Amino acid sequence: MPNRRINSNSLAHQTEVDLKKYLESSFTESLRQLIRVTIKTMIKVEMEDFRKEMRDLVGTIHFNGTYPRQLMGPLGTIENIPVPRFRDNPTEFIPETMNVFGEEKDKFMGIITEMHRLGISQRKIKQLAATCFKTTISANRVGAVYKTLADQESLKVNTTALTDDYKYLMADGLWIKAKGYGWDDNKAVILCVLGVKPDGKRTILGFAVVREESYEAWHDLLLSLKKRGMSGGNLQLIISDDGAGFAGAVTQLFPTVKRQICIVHKMRNVLGKTKHKNKPAMAEDLKVAYHQETRKDFLLQAQSLCKKWYLLEPKAIDSFKHHLMETTTYFDFDREIWHAIRTNNILEREFRELRRRIKVMDHSFNNTQSATRYTGSLINYLNQNYPAVHYPKLHTNPWHYLCQSRM
Repeated sequence: MPNRRINSNSLAHQTEVDLKKYLESSFTESLRQLIRVTIKTMIKVEMEDFRKEMRDLVGTIHFNGTYPRQLMGPLGTIENIPVPRFRDNPTEFIPETMNVFGEEKDKFMGIITEMHRLGISQRKIKQLAATCFKTTISANRVGAVYKTLADQESLKVNTTALTDDYKYLMADGLWIKAKGYGWDDNKAVILCVLGVKPDGKRTILGFAVVREESYEAWHDLLLSLKKRGMSGGNLQLIISDDGAGFAGAVTQLFPTVKRQICIVHKMRNVLGKTKHKNKPAMAEDLKVAYHQETRKDFLLQAQSLCKKWYLLEPKAIDSFKHHLMETTTYFDFDREIWHAIRTNNILEREFRELRRRIKVMDHSFNNTQSATRYTGSLINYLNQNYPAVHYPKLHTNPWHYLCQSRM
């Protein structure tokens, strides 16, 4: 028997890798073809049953070919699925099988929204859609999809009914860039209020995108919390920076609640007025003062600090002495929770997530409405995905946050 020469084309799959790719490709395409045929058959059977039911009412309804649809699923985009149609459809009948297209579209748009909310830019989402789903989606479309959900979620954060069992409130502002105010700097601030319940669960209760941290802005935000159900009957402490606007709003709306000025904010303010060469020594002295075991010991250490620095750093000492006693309110509570109530570190942790996700917007918004929508959606996400079952310990040492830059 003559020898047969083996054609080189028959060795196309000579390696296991090539063979695996070939089999996977063939198997995937076979599944896609099966889905095409299955959906076409299911729709046609459903339409046949409908024709029989409607024959006595409207007469015979005839088929008129098919039209193509595409489905996005785990296998990627399945294109050119032939969907049967009626020549005349007086009742505008829509087969239930067609819902599979809507459901898959909703899933796809949900994925887009989630990626955007996690901090992936619109440009990258467009690339991922083309690579993974074999579909083209413009950056504008990504923004439109996200806007639809963000509109709902920004309202949700600021309109959800609240309970009156919050034990602590933390308030602070995050500065961003947002056009539309008419000022050259285009700056705006996101005011946030975070509540902590007795079991340690924390939630951002409300926010507002405003021009500045004024009394009116804070008053409106805090008043909205009271109107939504948090009257402050169980509040024991409010933690914030030393802003006059917030202090005035708290005095007006929660006059009986104790207030703690965040010691990290206090130290930043002091060091901001300290000469560069003296910053390390001043920071160490502040650290020693706020590590005392009692308020009396703290005041003795503070007195010593003032004597040491009042000639060399008069502006820093004036800043340190300003509302000093309100930085010591934490001494009135159990020592076990000092680390959690003498700073705004818990809210700062949420702000870090906001900053990271706002970064994909180049830290700037076209208008305050866009900033409000995006912030509301991010806060809603954080409230759902960063719950504290117990009072978070985060960094027992508050100096971790001391040198972090703020937007």
